Amino acid sequence: MSKPMLHTDNEAMRSPMTLTFRHIDRSGAVEAHARELGDRLQRFGKRITQCHMSLEGTADGGHNGAPYLVKIALTVPGAQIHADSLHADSAGHADIYLAMRDAFNNAKRQLRDLHSDRFRTAM
Repeated sequence: MSKPMLHTDNEAMRSPMTLTFRHIDRSGAVEAHARELGDRLQRFGKRITQCHMSLEGTADGGHNGAPYLVKIALTVPGAQIHADSLHADSAGHADIYLAMRDAFNNAKRQLRDLHSDRFRTAM
C-alpha cells in the first residue's frame, strides 16, 4: 500500500507550464526556449504553482515595427505576478528571443522583490 504524498510549506505543487502563441507561428525552437525559461523561473521561485507564457506577434504580421510581445503570469501562494517584455516606451521587440529574455528578467525581478518583501515582513 502506498502512502499519500504530503507537501510541506516549503514545497509547492507544481503544474506544467502552459504556452500560448498569438499571431505567431509555433516553432519548436521558440517553444523549447520558452519552456527552458519557465523551468528556470520554477527553480528560482520554488513556490510557483502556475506559470503561463504568452508569445504574441502583431495581427498585421509584424509590418509595423517591433512585432513581438511576451507576457508571463505566475501564481505563488498569496500573490500573482504579471510580467511582460515591453520597453519603457511601450514598444515591443523585433526579436522573439529578446522579448522572452526581457519578460523572464522582469518576472525574476518581481519574484525577488516578493521574496524580499515577505522576508522583511516576517522579521
